Amino acid sequence: MSLANIGLILISSVFHALWNILTQTSRHSTFLSGLKGIWIMALGLGFYLLFDYQMFPPEVRLWMILSGVLHGLYILSLSRAYSSQDISYVYPIARSAPVFVPVFAWALLGERLDGFSFSSIGLILLAVYLLHFEGHLIRGFKKLGEAIFHKDLRWAFITLGLVVAYSVVDKRGMEIFISIHPEQAFANGFIFFFVESAIGFSLCNLYLFGVFPRSDIFSVWKKEWRRGLVAGVATLLSYGLICVVLQFEAVSSVVALRQTSVLMVVFWGAWRLGEPLGKQRLLVAVLMVIGVGMMSWTHPGV
Repeated sequence: MSLANIGLILISSVFHALWNILTQTSRHSTFLSGLKGIWIMALGLGFYLLFDYQMFPPEVRLWMILSGVLHGLYILSLSRAYSSQDISYVYPIARSAPVFVPVFAWALLGERLDGFSFSSIGLILLAVYLLHFEGHLIRGFKKLGEAIFHKDLRWAFITLGLVVAYSVVDKRGMEIFISIHPEQAFANGFIFFFVESAIGFSLCNLYLFGVFPRSDIFSVWKKEWRRGLVAGVATLLSYGLICVVLQFEAVSSVVALRQTSVLMVVFWGAWRLGEPLGKQRLLVAVLMVIGVGMMSWTHPGV
């Protein structure tokens, strides 16, 4: 992977961590997600009016729609997973996408990775699991194994499947997009993002207003409209940049490298609470740096 694309993914990870922090510290994270979607749709309309791009190339329409539906279902599924079971079970399951994406990318897209790439993905995954299981890998994986047969965790596994699905769909959509408009890679990525987000967050808001009292939703939106705007911009820069990179790099590597946002959130949490980083967090940071470095050596680039 080229250094330029690694840089874009790391910038994306910073914004991914930012909108996660804003969501986690909100008065009501689900309502904030709906508000964030409204801001993203408004930004998308402004983008279209300002640059006058053809937003719906016929060859990409199906992938945009499919991506939007999958992203919308993902938002709802993740909310159900967190509401029905403890985060200690849900989080490592939902974060296991880099294990399965290479399999489906190989089967459906013909994507091939060498041993070096697999090793770098493995190191990054090891770092994520070390971080979440607080260094107790055997105990953590045993707990994860038991979760497979736990019926209340079905939403966590559905969420994992949706992450794998939209990752593969987005990769295919961006491959087609760059073949049609090779001269505007950045515009391609943000156009694709705005369309799938409009569909996904429309589904999300239809669910919110169908389940929760409108007065409760609007109360949070009125108090947190600035937070929603910042979270919307952060989400735009987070996944919009990922869509840009997907035009050039293997989706398996992109999904794995994006996990660096987890470490950023943890470091923020430690700073906020005034905690020392500790040996475990430093080990995780070293493993991630090595994994990222190995990725850059796989295909020397810019």
